[in-house]
Amino acid sequence: MRYGAMFIALAVCATVLAQSKPPQSQMVGLVEKIGDKGKIDWQYGVIYGKGIGAIPTSEPNKAKAYLKARRYAVMMALENLLMVTDRVRVDATAYAEDFEVQNERIRTEVRGFVKGAEVVSERTITLNGAPAVEVTMAVRMYGEDGLSRILIPEVAAQSAEPAKPLPVVTKPVSQPAPPPAPAVSGNAYTSVIIDTRGLGIRPAMSPKIRRQDGSEVWGTVSVSADFAIEQGIVAYAKTLEEAKANRRAGDNPLILRAVGYAKTPGRCDPVLSDNDVRLLLTANENSGFLNDYRVIFVVD
Repeated sequence: MRYGAMFIALAVCATVLAQSKPPQSQMVGLVEKIGDKGKIDWQYGVIYGKGIGAIPTSEPNKAKAYLKARRYAVMMALENLLMVTDRVRVDATAYAEDFEVQNERIRTEVRGFVKGAEVVSERTITLNGAPAVEVTMAVRMYGEDGLSRILIPEVAAQSAEPAKPLPVVTKPVSQPAPPPAPAVSGNAYTSVIIDTRGLGIRPAMSPKIRRQDGSEVWGTVSVSADFAIEQGIVAYAKTLEEAKANRRAGDNPLILRAVGYAKTPGRCDPVLSDNDVRLLLTANENSGFLNDYRVIFVVD
């Protein structure tokens, strides 16, 4: 009983601390670490939460001691997974938690979604010289059972652009993308790859491509965006080679270099030069790859 009470007290303290100070995030490749709580894998669309439970040395039965620690680790992993899920970047201005604050139904659905997480890793570790159980739990960002089925319809319902174009920041391009090969008849462009390296672009569920004046080129989600829910609006890669190998790219991707980004909290919308915008829209008229979400961002 005393051990169970300790679990409850620790859980309450952890919840209060979590609510008072959001964990810091750090991008390592395409994985975004959210403090020591978990991480978001933007390349593979998986959200992870980690929990640790100390194995009570006062329990003589080793199996019972392990199970007690494991139960607590699972509880903390779910708590942390919810915290990490709240920090999923949805678009240029909002995180998942912002949608939850605005809509109680969304809040309830997200919490139910996290409760369905699976244990993907379980191991015994040593913590401050004492034995403990570490459990990692995960949920998917996309697909029929993913977070996207909750949030993407909300994005589609709130897809109106701001009255004024967003402010943008442009930077000199140190390594411009190679000039795109002209698409000839019968060999139309199959996708667009936008190289954003060096601009600090961050992954998001619903980014947009913008002009140098801040207006939208592409990215508004339609209400019936089944593919966006299943696969995501854009794919992310770390190199051009990786982007070309992505199944969205097809045989003849159009490769463009971003010249800046929209100055927003999310920093997820790349900006193209006016010439590249015209090239992109002309290419799309011929093959419609933008309509099929065949878009890949290369990020640092």
